Amino acid sequence: MGKIPALTLSGNSDDVRTKMVLVAAKAAGVDLKFEAKAGVPSIQYGMKTIKYTGAMLRFVGKCLEDTEVYGNTFFESAEVDMWLDWSLMELEDPPADLERVLKVLEKHLDQRTFVVGQRFTLADVAASIPLIHLEQQGKVTALGTATKRWLNTCKEADPVKNILGSHSPPKTAQPVVPSRPAAASATTSIASTPLIDPYSSSVRGRTEIKKILAAEDGGKGLIGQKISVCGWVKTVREAEKGKLCFVQLNDGSVPLDIQVVIHSEAKGFDTLKGKVGTGASMKCIGQIVESPGRGQAVELSVKDSGEVILFGGVDAKDYPLSKKGHSHEFLRSIAHLRPRSNLIGCVARVRAALAQATHEFFRSNGFLYVHTPLITAADCEGAGEMFQVTTMMAEAEKDGKPLPMVNGKFDYSKDFFQKPAFLTVSGQLSVENYCCSLSKVYTFGPTFRAENSHTSRHLAEFWMIEPELAFADIFDDMNIAEDYLKYCVSYAMTHNRADLDFFEDKIEKGLIKRLENLLAEPFARLTYTEAIDILIKESPKAGFGVPVEWGMDLGSEHERYLAEKVYKKPVILYNYPKDIKAFYMRLNEDNRTVAAMDVLAPAIGEVIGGSQREERLDVLDRRITEMGLEPKDYWWYRDLRRFGSVPHSGFGLGFERLIMLTTGVENIRDVIPYPRYPGHAEF
Repeated sequence: MGKIPALTLSGNSDDVRTKMVLVAAKAAGVDLKFEAKAGVPSIQYGMKTIKYTGAMLRFVGKCLEDTEVYGNTFFESAEVDMWLDWSLMELEDPPADLERVLKVLEKHLDQRTFVVGQRFTLADVAASIPLIHLEQQGKVTALGTATKRWLNTCKEADPVKNILGSHSPPKTAQPVVPSRPAAASATTSIASTPLIDPYSSSVRGRTEIKKILAAEDGGKGLIGQKISVCGWVKTVREAEKGKLCFVQLNDGSVPLDIQVVIHSEAKGFDTLKGKVGTGASMKCIGQIVESPGRGQAVELSVKDSGEVILFGGVDAKDYPLSKKGHSHEFLRSIAHLRPRSNLIGCVARVRAALAQATHEFFRSNGFLYVHTPLITAADCEGAGEMFQVTTMMAEAEKDGKPLPMVNGKFDYSKDFFQKPAFLTVSGQLSVENYCCSLSKVYTFGPTFRAENSHTSRHLAEFWMIEPELAFADIFDDMNIAEDYLKYCVSYAMTHNRADLDFFEDKIEKGLIKRLENLLAEPFARLTYTEAIDILIKESPKAGFGVPVEWGMDLGSEHERYLAEKVYKKPVILYNYPKDIKAFYMRLNEDNRTVAAMDVLAPAIGEVIGGSQREERLDVLDRRITEMGLEPKDYWWYRDLRRFGSVPHSGFGLGFERLIMLTTGVENIRDVIPYPRYPGHAEF
């Protein structure tokens, strides 16, 4: 906005709306003069008057360009707007069923430090100030664990402390700033603190390490509290001739380890001798103290009032995950233990976050989640590379008889399904049925390809996200594909920054910048034909291994060249030659191309493939026949075109490709818990 005229807020100092605007201005670094007056709060901006709480909050949030109070990315800003509206509607004038409102807030804050992102924003202002106001009035007496933790964090924020101290109502003239919790006594029940995992009664309560180390202040707000942590030992060393034991403990909730300093007077110290090494599991009860070490704000000190309990010891000579680094190939050979490695632990957390983001994105956009079958008689791709499902072999082996044959072919009438059946290669055809009744649907589940491939990009079993939209064309399809991809990446950037920092440091230098670039601007869009022209022109300089010509199926080298060298950002190609695409993709008017699209991303290549579906029955039948398939096998799919056919579109995204894009991990076998590929089906 540049230089702005002097701003003056007038209003009643007891009014919660006044407090919200003052706190927002302080958080945004905006110089806002306050004049106590009766009436509705308003901001004088030059000759203009700004009224209404939402307008005033948004105004001060956007006054200065270098503030992050309105979010750090486009998506965070959108989330801030959403929560501003929600808070002003639900909390500014609280309803009679306040309990319902608080449940919504509690669920949202369960895994979050702040309402949006990793810092105090306008979303926190709009929600916390009314709650503090209601607390002062005695209208809120019980808050959920997550809401209480978040509200205490907000109260400790400088803008809140500053304003509530200066403009609190006369009856509570002192600032509303909570003191740090006092150190728990030896008899204090750890389960009484809000940090306790509610499902940890078997160990008498525990606090997840992420709630300590991943806090905005690195855990400093917990200094003095008695805490119980459980986890697996990463490293252990003794000091002061065995009177001290330094343990790096991790519970999988965060990539960071908490340092536990165990003193010889602690209960259970003697049980550790010779049994605690890398991989051992234990519980430590002690006090959070400031850490003198570098790289950590706090540590857990276990002294005479504390206790250590060894759950499971480890014989160091037998444990395969020693402190040294291990190759990714070796880790695959111990897939049951590799989640304890930093790499796979980070991958697992990002994978879980992206799955959560997937469901949140589609649910928030009105899609229904449909469970499609894993066993099918239809080949979606028409490729024939499918795993067959049969009970005939087991029965023949059991009975000692040959397989039933008729005219030299297997007699499938004797099989379980009485016809050839396979593991699905895609849920698309099945989910299309629901799309043509419910408008917007998606499926998210495992799919299978019997490709004898040993590359770093292929698996025999992988997961697919496949949305379908009725009344939508190829351009709608491209729009939602781009929005979905950006939402997932933004979600990981917000919720898994520590994991992404690990990948930045250990896997791909420049990962964070690449992801930020993906979010920064619209994807490039061009037709397949335009892409071929560009690649032919660039071929002398690029030196492609496979010559470029119209009609070819672009290889990874071509896709990545477009995304990484030509456009330097994700690219969407559309209108592909019909001969290299599936039968269900809508034939264009030129009769040479179909309304198909692929999203190509730097470092990955193709990450999404989709199309407008063929809704014309006669064209669909012709395409099925051209692909060497039998129309009668797709009678139910054809019925959709016979009974109320509509234009519709969809896409498929390989979930593991999305994880590779987000983490920088190059081998697809390292982004799925138990990779299945030729010759490998262990665990």
